[in-house]
Amino acid sequence: MTTPLPQRADVVIVGAGFAGLSTAASLVELGVKRVVVLEAEPIPGKHGSGRNAAMARRLIEDEILSRLAVRSVERMAALGNGQPILRRVGGLLVGDAPALERLEAIAGAVPELASEARRLDPDAVRALAPTLAGADLAGGLFTPSCGVTDIHALLSAFAERARAGGATTFLRTPLTGVRLEAGRVVGAVTPHGVIATELLVDAAGFGANPVAALAGLAPLPMVPVRRHLFVTAPWSEVDRGAPFVWNVSRGYYFRPEGEGLLLCACDETPWPPEDPPADPGAREALAAKFDAAVPGLHEVRPTRGWAGLRVMTPDHRFVIGPDPRLAGFFWVAGLGGHGMTTSAGVGEIAARGVVDGAVPEPFGRAFDPARFLAG
Repeated sequence: MTTPLPQRADVVIVGAGFAGLSTAASLVELGVKRVVVLEAEPIPGKHGSGRNAAMARRLIEDEILSRLAVRSVERMAALGNGQPILRRVGGLLVGDAPALERLEAIAGAVPELASEARRLDPDAVRALAPTLAGADLAGGLFTPSCGVTDIHALLSAFAERARAGGATTFLRTPLTGVRLEAGRVVGAVTPHGVIATELLVDAAGFGANPVAALAGLAPLPMVPVRRHLFVTAPWSEVDRGAPFVWNVSRGYYFRPEGEGLLLCACDETPWPPEDPPADPGAREALAAKFDAAVPGLHEVRPTRGWAGLRVMTPDHRFVIGPDPRLAGFFWVAGLGGHGMTTSAGVGEIAARGVVDGAVPEPFGRAFDPARFLAG
């Protein structure tokens, strides 16, 4: 450590991924001066934040999440100081008729999506995405303002905004304990010293429940699940300007990546809160699924892949807000597979929750940690 650990902070944030750094950036924008971010790893975003598919999908199977994603992507597009962070190549969601009808109803309830989402018949889908020739689907929904994000540029933009506002990030500095007095947080313990603080933000991704345990809190029902992503060898028919394709019924997605494609079979395996290895059989399972579901991609084959964790809640909504069991403990966790897309919005509403004492509606009730503590 080159910068000494401060003795006191207004807010200590645990985790320097999308959730933690976006919250730090929003806090300093709201005038909070002494913000400290603790990160156990040597680089920010090493785990889930750096291993996602980079797809900014705004139409989600939940109206609340769709509203936050729309809000977030607009804020995201304004970041970067001239460096393009978001390529609006569009998003094409395909599937069976019931799934598309549900998504169309959600789009209709979100003004920004209602004005742009277009329902496509199967022929129009295949004209937009020729690789879907032969795929079994009832049609699709196309949202032109969705796209692909430079995740490293986005994470750097949050980090720079936080730093410019006075926040300090300490790498290789895990939280090892939480000091409590009279039923509230009074300090964050690290291997390099103790920071006096009355507000601890748990943005630790798959480590969120272990962080809560340091404060004596029983875990919330958040389950890390392992998912694999693969990239193919170069393919002559790749169009880098093509939209990402997500089949919401069969459970797969793909998009251009370099000279090949990025593929995912939407696998979900519960996993302990630790960095997951890739399953040796995952590549073959993905190839078999795509061979059956997308005949137009039969000739492409995955060459390299990796695994990451998505932290899921029972209702697939986030956990953002104060814990009613312990004053000064604030959750920003359980972001599922939407943490990158919603990151700018998550940071905004979390910071408002810290400063104003309540997360703005309609997100406050939807994401309230207390919903898992009734009884």
